[in-house]
Amino acid sequence: MTAYLEGVAPVFDIRQLDVWPWLPLALFSALLALWYIQDLIATLRTPRLDPHPGLPDSSPLVTVIIPARNEAARIGACLEGLARQSYRTFEVIVVDDDSSDGTADVVRRFADRLPALTILFSKGLPHHWAGKCWACWQGANRAHSNWLLFLDADVTPQPGLLAALVERATAGRDLITLVPLIHLTSFAERLVLPPFIGLISTIYPFDRVNDPSSPLAFAIGQCIMVRRNVYVAVDGHRAVRGSVLEDMDLARLVKQSGYVLEAAIAPDLLDVRMYNGWATLTEGLKKNAVAGYRSGGVRSGLMGLRLGLMAAMPWNMLIAGQALPLIGGDPALAQALTLAGVVLLMISALCWGAVVRYRFRISPLWGLLYGVGTAVYFALAAQALRQIRSGKGVEWKGRVFTR
Repeated sequence: MTAYLEGVAPVFDIRQLDVWPWLPLALFSALLALWYIQDLIATLRTPRLDPHPGLPDSSPLVTVIIPARNEAARIGACLEGLARQSYRTFEVIVVDDDSSDGTADVVRRFADRLPALTILFSKGLPHHWAGKCWACWQGANRAHSNWLLFLDADVTPQPGLLAALVERATAGRDLITLVPLIHLTSFAERLVLPPFIGLISTIYPFDRVNDPSSPLAFAIGQCIMVRRNVYVAVDGHRAVRGSVLEDMDLARLVKQSGYVLEAAIAPDLLDVRMYNGWATLTEGLKKNAVAGYRSGGVRSGLMGLRLGLMAAMPWNMLIAGQALPLIGGDPALAQALTLAGVVLLMISALCWGAVVRYRFRISPLWGLLYGVGTAVYFALAAQALRQIRSGKGVEWKGRVFTR
C-alpha cells in the first residue's frame, strides 16, 4: 500500500501553503469592497419625497420663515419659487439679518406676487446668540400659523414643495426636513462636496433617523417644517441659540422630547447651490466641520476614519505594490498588493460614480476623484480645528465663531 502511494502525486495539504500572511490583506480588501457597495445601496434606498400631482392646494396655513444675511444675489430665486407654489395657503416672513447688500430691496419686488409677505428687520444680536438662530426665533414669533417652515434664502423651491410637505406633515409628522438637490458647478464643488455629503449620510443614515426607537436625529436648516406647538414645547431656536449647527441641535431636542421626526431627500422639490468656488466652500466647510465633529461625537470620528480608509487604502496598496520590489521585498506580495489596489480602485470608482450620479446628477466620472476630494475635505477640517484651538476661530458671513 505504501509503495503504491509513493508512486502517486502527493495529496493537497493546505498546511504546506503559507496562506496566513495573505489572509489579513484578503479580509481587509473584502471589507473595503463591502463598504463601497454598502454605501451605494444605502444611497439608493435613502427615503425620498417626490412631487405628487393632485395634492390639496389649501389648508392649513403655513408660515415660511427665511433668515437672510446679505442674500441679495440669491433670495430672488427662493421667492420666485414660493410665488409659483401649487399650494396657496401660506405666508412668508423674511428676516433681514443686518444685511448690507440690498437684500430687503430684492424682497420688496415680490410684494405683489406674495401678498402675505412681511420683511422683518432683525434687532441687535443678543449676547450668546448665533445670528441665524436669532433671525429664526424672531420670525417664528411673528408667525400666524400652526406650521413653521424654515427655508434658507439660497434654496429654490419647486412648485410642489409646500403641497408635498403639508401632505407628509398632516400624516402625523412633527418635524420634517428635506435635503435639496445640490447643484455642483465649479471644480471645487464637484471635488469636495460629494465626499462631505457622503460622510454626513453615513453618520446619520435616514432609516435610523426616522426610527422613533433610535436616538439618532438629523435636520438640515435649508428646509425644516415643524409644528408650532412642538417648536414652542422645546423652546425652538432659543434653546439652541448659541449653536452654529442649530438644525441638528433642534432635531435632537424634538426627537428626545418624543416627537416624530422624518428626514428625506427631495431633489425634485428643492434645489440649492451652497457655494460658488473655493473661497466660499472653504469658509462654509470649515464652519460645518467643527460643528459637525462636536455634534457627531465618537460616531463622527469613526465614520470619518472609515471614509479615510476607503479613500486612501487602495492607493496605498497600489503604491506599496509598485515600491516593494524596488527595496527587495517579496515579489508575490507586491503582485498581490497591486492587484488588490487596482480591483478596489475599480470598485470604488464604480460605486462612488453611481452615488454622485444619483445624488448630484453629475457625471459618474467624478467618482474617480472621490478619494482626492475626501483628502481635501479632511485637510480643511483639520485646519478648522487648529484655528479653533488656537483661539483664532472660523469665519462665516462676516462673523467669527470660536467654539
